[in-house]
Amino acid sequence: MSHHVASLFAREINGKTYVGEVKEKEKAKKQYEKAVSSGQTAGLVKASGRKMEKFSVSVNIAANSNVTFTLTYEELLQRRFGKYELMIRVKPQQLVQHFEIAADIYEPQGIAFLDTYATFITNELLPLVEKTIADKKAHLSFSPTLDQQRKCPDCDGTLIDGDFFIKYDVKRAEDLGDIQIVNGYFVHFFAPADLPRLPKNVAFVIDHSGSMSGRKMEQTRESLLTILSDLNPEEHFGLIIFDHMNVKWRPSVSKAMQENVKVAKEFVKNIQAAGGTNINDALLLAVDMLTAAKENKTIPDNSASMIILLTDGRANAKNDFVVKGQASAQKWDTIFPDQEYIFGDFTEHLWAYLTIQQLLDKSVKTA
Repeated sequence: MSHHVASLFAREINGKTYVGEVKEKEKAKKQYEKAVSSGQTAGLVKASGRKMEKFSVSVNIAANSNVTFTLTYEELLQRRFGKYELMIRVKPQQLVQHFEIAADIYEPQGIAFLDTYATFITNELLPLVEKTIADKKAHLSFSPTLDQQRKCPDCDGTLIDGDFFIKYDVKRAEDLGDIQIVNGYFVHFFAPADLPRLPKNVAFVIDHSGSMSGRKMEQTRESLLTILSDLNPEEHFGLIIFDHMNVKWRPSVSKAMQENVKVAKEFVKNIQAAGGTNINDALLLAVDMLTAAKENKTIPDNSASMIILLTDGRANAKNDFVVKGQASAQKWDTIFPDQEYIFGDFTEHLWAYLTIQQLLDKSVKTA
């Protein structure tokens, strides 16, 4: 079931609004190309992938026209770890005359908190994020000027390049939850409040082989730095980098205290891409690390252990990692045949998140 859908595509041309129509793929493409060839204003939205969750947008603007394109995109937000989170990928790849991210939130139960951060936010850009909360409504905006977007005073490069996150939660009274009724149908929302947070023990397994060079390695470092910042001080973590060989940051997992996270971030900043790819041995080493931590009682009994694998999946060593009976795999090109993205050249298959709790349990039972 898809949690994302584009429900409306419209354009306003010189004060008049034109609403897009859903048409057969080839017919829509031919009509768009015909309009472009004649110099008319036109737009085309294309969804690809089996779940219809990825969109590419093509537009053409006639000379001397003032055009506003509007794409309405609906997403079901799922509450995880006590909050709702919306990620907006922002990659204009150029300076934008009138750039703005604005969000209006309405929750009948009331808004408990609202927070935001972005992978590209600097100390200079941080004050530009404005937030207002009034009981059931909240507004957030981020609108840097042209000069504030620049990487340097005299260059045309933009600082706005990454992901913008909005996090919030609703007020949860001690009652039977929230009931919403629309057109004779109702939905009953209820989530236990004040549940204790389950501590995690995370082994990050990071591919730094030659195929990860360039933008892939840069994105990996950026993502890891963000993830490390989000770790709870009571949680434990370890880092393993691999190419055709494996290197541990430390022999065992460490508590996510401020000083440990700081040292880990310095380690991550210095990861460089080189060598072959042996995923199997790196994952087994991560399993051994978490298993040993559990046996040595260095992690809490009521905690969840997991492995997060960051790789482009291009293994070239002899051993292939297989979890028989616990996972099914399909060729990525079959699931996502078109790798173009509306917000730039972000490569979806860079991230392979793998949780191997069952394998850890088996290791403990057979030990």
